[in-house]
Amino acid sequence: MYGRRRSVLLEPLLTFLSLIYGVVVLLRDAAYRLRLFRARGLPVKVVSVGNITLGGTGKSPTVVNIASLFRSRGKRPVIVSRGYGRKDEKAVEVVSDGSSGAVLGPDRAGDEPAMMAARLRGVPVVVGSDRYRAGMLAVERFHPGVVILDDGFQHRRLERDLNIVLIDASDPFGNAKLFPAGILREPPAALRRADAILITRADTGGASLDELQRSIGRHTGAPIMKARYVPADVVDLTTGEARPHTALRGSRVFAFAGIARPESFFSLLRALGALVVAVREYTDHYQYTRSDLAGIFSGAVENNAVMIVTTEKDAIRLRNMAREGIWALRVELEVQEKEAWEAMLLERI
Repeated sequence: MYGRRRSVLLEPLLTFLSLIYGVVVLLRDAAYRLRLFRARGLPVKVVSVGNITLGGTGKSPTVVNIASLFRSRGKRPVIVSRGYGRKDEKAVEVVSDGSSGAVLGPDRAGDEPAMMAARLRGVPVVVGSDRYRAGMLAVERFHPGVVILDDGFQHRRLERDLNIVLIDASDPFGNAKLFPAGILREPPAALRRADAILITRADTGGASLDELQRSIGRHTGAPIMKARYVPADVVDLTTGEARPHTALRGSRVFAFAGIARPESFFSLLRALGALVVAVREYTDHYQYTRSDLAGIFSGAVENNAVMIVTTEKDAIRLRNMAREGIWALRVELEVQEKEAWEAMLLERI
């Protein structure tokens, strides 16, 4: 990931490119503030979930949390996402009509929309790089009460009624440089556009959490809330059998992940009592091959592992492969200020 692993030799070039990128970001922001660029609205309320860094802040679990709340209150939510990594990101497609999970595979839906569709029965999911077109399709097809815009903070062409920005306590701003020298998609000053800040992985922030909140407060007066990920269960990818996460305790586990921050997943397994005997890291949104899978099984045998465990997002990308013996750990978002969080969402909608 840029800003986390990079060559020292490339540092001057990356810094130069980040300066150019920063100028583009500032000009674009000015164009929207001066109304030279105009946003378009949907005929329903829109809640945006986004961040100012590259990946790894927990947008998908947050979207699932919000959609679950709205569904439970009869608000008829629909999720609209870009569908990063799919074959044709410009195509506007229905990943799920809400009745039976994902009807499109990750190659056409993107891994995260497909994962959300699998988790959220009763919540349609639509993808398209043009979120206005995707949102209008969602409105016309499903007549929702609210559209949840996944990864929408930088997609300013679509108006929103609530702008939620996620910041990861374990690595809030990286090296404080813009892409590609760092992980920032926008400078922290962009937080002024936020209506609410949610600090994710707040349980990893330690003593620095107060300083992070003060730092955020220098850029925005929006309410700041805190959340952590709690394990739900582990699921057999072949049979669908679900076991309590306590099944990991004391088990020799071979773990693999292709997400923005694999180490956070491995650390969670260890915290749950798993004996992680070996790990294998892949890039975010990695497309697994049968050769990769053979190497994973071989590594598990070599290390006498009794369980092979991956993330729910990775599991989606393994859907069409032989997966006997692989388990996915499912996690849920738990907001510390639950009552205030839910009241904010419901009041806006």
